Amino acid sequence: MDDEFNKSKLDTTLVHGQKPKTSTREKTQIIKFTDYAISRATLHQYDKQGNKKYRRFAKFDGIKGLYLQEFENQKTGKTTRYFTMKIWFNNAAVAITLGQVEPGYGVTEARNDYNELFKTHRHNGIWVKDPRQTRKDKHTKVTESEIIKSQQLTIREVIIRFCKAGYPLAKRQGALSVNSIKEFNKFMIGYNNRLKLLAYGEDKKGHGRVAFKEYRQLNKRFVAKPESWDDLFKKYPVGHGLVKEKALNPNSEISLYDSELGGLVIDKLNYGIIKRYINNEKRAYGTKDSLLDVIRRLWSFAVEEELFGDVPPVIDFTSLIGSLKKPEESKAVGSKYVNERFTKEQIQTIYSTLLTLRTKYPFTAEALMFMMLTGRRETETLKIEKEMIKENEGIIVLPRGITKSRKEEIIDITPPLAVVLDSVSMHTKGKYAPFQFSGWLFPSPRVNKLKLHNDKYIRSHATRLKSVRPCWEALVRATGIFGSPKMFRKTFSSFAKLTLGTTSKARTLTGHEQDSTLDIYYDKTPREEVKKYANDVAKIFDFVKKTG
Repeated sequence: MDDEFNKSKLDTTLVHGQKPKTSTREKTQIIKFTDYAISRATLHQYDKQGNKKYRRFAKFDGIKGLYLQEFENQKTGKTTRYFTMKIWFNNAAVAITLGQVEPGYGVTEARNDYNELFKTHRHNGIWVKDPRQTRKDKHTKVTESEIIKSQQLTIREVIIRFCKAGYPLAKRQGALSVNSIKEFNKFMIGYNNRLKLLAYGEDKKGHGRVAFKEYRQLNKRFVAKPESWDDLFKKYPVGHGLVKEKALNPNSEISLYDSELGGLVIDKLNYGIIKRYINNEKRAYGTKDSLLDVIRRLWSFAVEEELFGDVPPVIDFTSLIGSLKKPEESKAVGSKYVNERFTKEQIQTIYSTLLTLRTKYPFTAEALMFMMLTGRRETETLKIEKEMIKENEGIIVLPRGITKSRKEEIIDITPPLAVVLDSVSMHTKGKYAPFQFSGWLFPSPRVNKLKLHNDKYIRSHATRLKSVRPCWEALVRATGIFGSPKMFRKTFSSFAKLTLGTTSKARTLTGHEQDSTLDIYYDKTPREEVKKYANDVAKIFDFVKKTG
């Protein structure tokens, strides 16, 4: 075959003004196999109406099965050209694209690829291997000897296995929480319309669950419910369905699955590759940290599942975490409230305003009151079920499935908290009477009213509150008090420590596992009180007098 390319007729140049030779029998344009001939050739094929075809091709003179294909963008008129082979494989015509005609890929490179395929994929003049499969495997697989050592899965394939396994935890049995799964999916397979086909829930133990659903865009596209994870990725393969709208994806992020890195065999992943992938200058610190968390979990999953073989490669993720540089100032919207808490006067104003908002925001106003009086997190508060309330004992038992610590925690029903619980009950005796059958302490008024008599539906996660934001925004407008619901926990923690005198005592109410956590992150004293403390301490130095 090399001799075929070395014939002198392949090295001739097209004389200026000379027209390409055509075959009237095949009606196929024929040009010489030289870079000069390709650059000068004008491909001309027309349909029955006499219009120029947007896809045109010409055969190379004397080269069996090798063509020049040209595609024209019908909107821009821009054309691109490719070297294409046509072969007969398994009783069917098969087209293989060798490469695009561009600087760095011309007749020399096409000749080498053409010869290589002829040598390695034919036997006794018959094509015995599919070059398309070979080219696909080239990017994701390795030699047979290496396959014996490990399964040689790409990062994409590991992602699919991780999803099929139910998003398992790293250090104990069970699955990630539903919020963690959503966060993982965002960076693993997100920034893509495939996420619209996923529905989330959780079991009694707090383990997240993912199911499939159909997607129907109003008056537009309908996507059927996937039958499986394989079906989901078949509907939205690599690079398809990317979210490109600036409002939804301002930094033009691409998920790990859809990125070029996703095609890498996970065995080849190393410290440098991860660091370069994460350290995109457009990414915020939080995004980099989340991406690293996803990659680290996929890596540990591959180790657990023995996907690497007997000797897994080692990556120092601790050093990678340490290499992430926090910005001097966080760009996160809520970061300005990190070191803030509400004053007692503000708390009183917030509570009285929430009383007026109960009618417009039933259950949500009470949920905010609950958070204020107990210092519990929003996610924990909104997952409380009525059966967790032990009225005879005067406590609310939070099972390990809904607490951040994954340990059972107890809330004492104080007189103020009892008032809030009574307010919730009043709702279910009036306009929202059907919700008395709901298992949730804070059900969502925005439910399918036709299903309220369906016991399974009304006790499902679909009928509980998911957010307190609408009510909170109304409260901010009414009071002018800025902040976030997260500040309730800091406020409660600070008041608890101030009232009880020690961190260890306050920790019995807040649920923090370590004194240092409460001291560093939650004991937030307002500037006015800090100034008062400073003046009180300054009295010790009363011997210092102004002179002169």
